[in-house]
Amino acid sequence: MTNYHHILIGIDFSSETPRVMDRGLELAETLDAKVSFIHVVEYMGYLFPPDTPFPVEFDLELQFVEKAKKDLAALMLSKGRSGVACFVEVGSATQEIVRVAEENQVDLIVLGSHGRRGIQRILGSTASGVLHTTSCDVLAVRIRAAEKSS
Repeated sequence: MTNYHHILIGIDFSSETPRVMDRGLELAETLDAKVSFIHVVEYMGYLFPPDTPFPVEFDLELQFVEKAKKDLAALMLSKGRSGVACFVEVGSATQEIVRVAEENQVDLIVLGSHGRRGIQRILGSTASGVLHTTSCDVLAVRIRAAEKSS
């Protein structure tokens, strides 16, 4: 087995997050690897026409980023992980995860995967996009239908 030194765990705050997080943390502890976390706020500018008037203080992405930072800090606290690098980025989840992994010399990315088929697979997923874009290894933690309902 490759000895991973830096593991990046993707967090999406879904109900599957604890399972993905636990899998990545178990691996990091077993390998004595550094661990970092990432959450990506998808760019939302395309949702509104360019001339849509908004109050100056209205910045939806900034609000999502601030909430994600607070939620990520709370999640780290609940897992006893203070002082761990946490990245909250804005953009394409695939592109931002790959960029952060490259910039931080990550050698394993851990993400959840729903294992979709058919048209859902054609439309793509973050795990698939990262797998086909990054130069490091990717561990896709399978999220089974039975686990989603519990």
